[in-house]
Amino acid sequence: MRRLKNNTAKSLSIFVFAVVLFFYAHIHFNDQIDQFWKNLFKWKLEEDSMKQLPTIIHIALVSCAKLNFQQIREPERSIDQTITMMKSAVLLSTSTLHFHIFTEEDMKITFKSELETWPKKIRDRITFSLYEVNYEPFIHGPQQAEWKRWYKPCGSYRLFIPMLLQNVADAVIYCDSDVIFVKPVEQLWLHLHRFDARQVIAVAPTSGHALGGSPSNEYMIRGSGELEGGFFQINSGILLMDIKRMLTADWRLFHHQELSDTEEGETMKYGSDLLLRYWYVYREVAEHDQKLLNIMFHYNPDLLLRLPCKWNFKNNFCHDDENTCPDAEEDGAGAVHGITSAFFGDVNPTFRALYEAFLEYDLEQDRPASILDRYLAQLHEDAVDTYCWKKSHVITLPLTEHINRIQPHR
Repeated sequence: MRRLKNNTAKSLSIFVFAVVLFFYAHIHFNDQIDQFWKNLFKWKLEEDSMKQLPTIIHIALVSCAKLNFQQIREPERSIDQTITMMKSAVLLSTSTLHFHIFTEEDMKITFKSELETWPKKIRDRITFSLYEVNYEPFIHGPQQAEWKRWYKPCGSYRLFIPMLLQNVADAVIYCDSDVIFVKPVEQLWLHLHRFDARQVIAVAPTSGHALGGSPSNEYMIRGSGELEGGFFQINSGILLMDIKRMLTADWRLFHHQELSDTEEGETMKYGSDLLLRYWYVYREVAEHDQKLLNIMFHYNPDLLLRLPCKWNFKNNFCHDDENTCPDAEEDGAGAVHGITSAFFGDVNPTFRALYEAFLEYDLEQDRPASILDRYLAQLHEDAVDTYCWKKSHVITLPLTEHINRIQPHR
């Protein structure tokens, strides 16, 4: 009987201690505990999601020579940027990647010779197709030259990618050449599984918060979810497209009267006819194809999935406190976008250091960790005390995590 009482007392003491310990931990370590369970759930979710990846991930890009102040073609920078973006995508991924490179005739030779020098261990995981940029099937007459130089050489050609690749791929990531991936492209690709029955494309916003505006402002897209009641605009530097859905969906045309919830208005399928209908109306105000896309999604918000801004972490997210990217600051950037030539000159030393670290990386000779070494060394040398340097963990943390993950296998 005494032993039973002792055991009962011990059990009660252990129970009381456990309860006290639980509440103490809850009060003093609540954030850490929450983060532990979030990470555990995230890792399980990522592990399950990776099983849904396709055999090949398709990435499309457009690269044409820029014109200098004397209007002389300079293809070298465009080629360097494109190859560097491709290098970052390949290095951090484990999937087979197929690059669809749309470029000019003389640049095709350079791309082919450069990619064929990549080491076999890399070439075993990539394939590529080279195509000459040709507006003829889509735009006729004098408008061809206007479309080709619209904002930047060949920039508008990305609008035709769904038609160009419809017999080649079911889905594709379009990527500007001034992008560096710091997380695996597989994580971006998995957002295709978030599409609802109507959505055909995923694009990141220009801002990390809801923008003011009105339903009548054609440059604004009505928000949903956490942006409910607000508006946003998109940056078209990265486009995740479901090609079949894009081509079969009904796209509303612009309309200048209020429609009821049950009225659809006139619709068309995606293609050059739809693009030209919008372009002829908005060509005076749409100084680039990105603005045209914003207008198109103003009238078709249900076709668009808003990507987290970490998948288009732009220079202006790392400039001041007025426009930040909360999900990148919480979870790290996924892709760094060097808009406004942020990879060059003194615009943003933190972004330039990242670009140069990947540019100088030798796929044959260097260890992946050397990218991080170069990046951190150049940050210390050129970026200390700048605003973006203070936020550089947004880049260094995911880069460190994924370089450490691949290091033993490269």
